[in-house]
Amino acid sequence: MKKTMMILLALVLIASQTALFAQGQNETADSGKMKVAVVLKTLSSEYWQRVVNGAEEAAAKYDVELIKLGPPTEDAVEQQINMVQDALTANPAALVFSPSQPPTAVNVVNRAKNQGIPVILVDTPMADGFENYDTFIGTENYVAGQMGAKAMVDALGRAGKAVVIEGAPGNPTTTQRADGAEDVFKEAGFEIVARQPGYSDRERAYTVMQNILQGNADIDAVFCSNDEMALGALRALQQVGIDALVLGTDGNKSALESILEGGLFGTAAQKPEAMGYLGVEYAIKAANGETIEKRIDSGVDIITIENAQAALDALQ
Repeated sequence: MKKTMMILLALVLIASQTALFAQGQNETADSGKMKVAVVLKTLSSEYWQRVVNGAEEAAAKYDVELIKLGPPTEDAVEQQINMVQDALTANPAALVFSPSQPPTAVNVVNRAKNQGIPVILVDTPMADGFENYDTFIGTENYVAGQMGAKAMVDALGRAGKAVVIEGAPGNPTTTQRADGAEDVFKEAGFEIVARQPGYSDRERAYTVMQNILQGNADIDAVFCSNDEMALGALRALQQVGIDALVLGTDGNKSALESILEGGLFGTAAQKPEAMGYLGVEYAIKAANGETIEKRIDSGVDIITIENAQAALDALQ
């Protein structure tokens, strides 16, 4: 009798847990809204907040619900992968994803596709040869690096010494930008006195630039793979009175303001709001079974003192 009661109690508990789980599923379905998961490299920087802003604008237009996730820093790779795993557990209609280190993201992207969840990559593509995703929306990063370095080469009008500061090792987005810049500098006869990672962080880039300056005081140009690093490098240069051209990448408000104040020389401005907006828009299309392009170029513009005010006005 006691054994029978225990079995009945276990069955009741299992049934109640199943009912609760089903109720959670029904609540999502009853809302009538499609769920789109957005997992970015971080939510703490100005650039990624702009991506979020674009995603939220599209979500409001198309009346979908966003699951927005991102670790505290761009180099928190394992934490980001865990966030993708958590997002996939919620079984969203689509995943908008910017992998911090694409090789580590292969399994979670494959898992999403195996679950029938479309994967929309923004800002950062997967490694060459990996095609198990729906589309990539972003900048031609190598070209952005080329354009940024060329702007400084043209402004100087001569060869000189250059520094290249990239993001975290293994991040193809910032590496490709640095590659493009380095190639242009070398073709123009520049000496690359240092190329080091700044981990896409202002304070880290500041320290990196300080260390570089200890052995290289006559620097003419500094290319940084994002604006945060450019602002950190600029501060280090200003503290020792070195008047080098510094150019970042992203086109953030803080960079545009620095250009107008005579700080940064320029920025290779991406369009993060467009990436976020198009990411959600194409996620909806893919979830609805529409055929979408495999590669969408979101564009890049070189911003210097001549057009910084117009670019800043467009952000505000």
